[in-house]
Amino acid sequence: MFSYLPTIKRFTLVIVSLCFFSCFNDADDDVSFKSTRLSDTDVNNPNPFDGPQNAIETMPYSEISNKTYCIELERWDIPNNRTNPVKTTENLQKAIDWAVSEGYGIICLPKGHYLIGKEGNAIYYAGLKLHSNMAFLLDKEAIIEMTPNNKWNYCALSVNNKAFVVISGGTILGDRDNHVYTPRSNDGATAHDEGHLICIEGETNHVTVQNIVLGKANGDGILLVGSPKGEAQNLSDITIKRTNFSDNRRQGISIVGAKNVLIENNEIHHTNGTSPQFGIDLEGAGRLNENITIAANYFHNNRGGDIVNTDGKNVLIENNILLQGTDSEYIDGPLVYWKNASATIKNNTITMRTVSVNNWNGIIMYSNDSPKNNTNTTYIDNNVLNNCGMYMYKGADLTITNNSMLNGHLAFKEMKNLTLENNAVTHPNTCWAYRFLEVSGSAQGNTYNNEPFDIPLQQNTPWNGCWIN
Repeated sequence: MFSYLPTIKRFTLVIVSLCFFSCFNDADDDVSFKSTRLSDTDVNNPNPFDGPQNAIETMPYSEISNKTYCIELERWDIPNNRTNPVKTTENLQKAIDWAVSEGYGIICLPKGHYLIGKEGNAIYYAGLKLHSNMAFLLDKEAIIEMTPNNKWNYCALSVNNKAFVVISGGTILGDRDNHVYTPRSNDGATAHDEGHLICIEGETNHVTVQNIVLGKANGDGILLVGSPKGEAQNLSDITIKRTNFSDNRRQGISIVGAKNVLIENNEIHHTNGTSPQFGIDLEGAGRLNENITIAANYFHNNRGGDIVNTDGKNVLIENNILLQGTDSEYIDGPLVYWKNASATIKNNTITMRTVSVNNWNGIIMYSNDSPKNNTNTTYIDNNVLNNCGMYMYKGADLTITNNSMLNGHLAFKEMKNLTLENNAVTHPNTCWAYRFLEVSGSAQGNTYNNEPFDIPLQQNTPWNGCWIN
């Protein structure tokens, strides 16, 4: 896997803390606002999100000047009482543009509730545009909310073809509770699934998003869309951490072309409303997705599933908790990947409560009748699956080792070059626990209900074990 930003210099932001103490306390203390209630986070989260922070301890990019400007609301005539979205958008943008032109690297947003959004074009509602070499730091009591609209697309914050950007603190909300689903003029469609809170696009590189609540997007909490199909991927080096993704309608995070992405220590939950409804979706649509790390995140109550990797290469998924949630049902299942993607999936805990359309499969590989078009091996190691198992079909090049399936199973159909070692399955039905149809490879050290279980796989000869249709 890639080594993330090993050479970036770091420095302490003492001045940021001073700015937040002085500038934010100067904000109008009489302004009152009420945040749209998001779904409660799970108290069992092992990495609890402790809310947005006023500042970050260290700046990840030395390219960002420590010269700091806290936006003066009266000077720029910026409402912070959830009124007048066009005025708020235009004047906030003027303040940001001016600060950057004056050489400020750190731009602070005082507390308040900022309703934003204005007409972009026939299908797009515009929010705020950020610049290169800037940190946009929201007070912990600052809320940016997209005003209700009837557009297919919006970006509350847009980072397009920029470099060295930080977004930290506060809350960003979409309009899903009050969105107007006007039929599209050309085809009458009303999905309106492209309303996003943070859009990172084009050849953007070196962006950090952290310590934010991102909720109620009509589309995604964060959307990454990189270089076009067939081109080298230039959207790169993105970090998303310690952020609470809640009640977003399509995805928590969509990666539609990117490389060198780190997603860690986030809580991603209650994604529901329009498909695919996953916590994280890697789906390049012809664009290149590679070198993606998804680590130590807590997923729960996501309707479609938690992670889907349709095409990502060199993807590491480790130390995550994927929990269905006591009041939810999966459609696809917790972790889904397609056979031509490649990943290492290790040290995750996956729990199902009710059956999905894919049966009791905590990890499933989607496939088709076309041959696998690469020789990359997917490694699945040392995961714990509670009340669920794994199913892979019509594929090849898979190594599954040291996993525990508690009331679960391992099932494979038309698979080549499969390695099974030291896995433990407990289940009341032997045939359900281990299932094979036209499978070749090797197996050793596997157990069933704590007893050795022989699986006579051979490398070049397909074998049929017990199978349940």
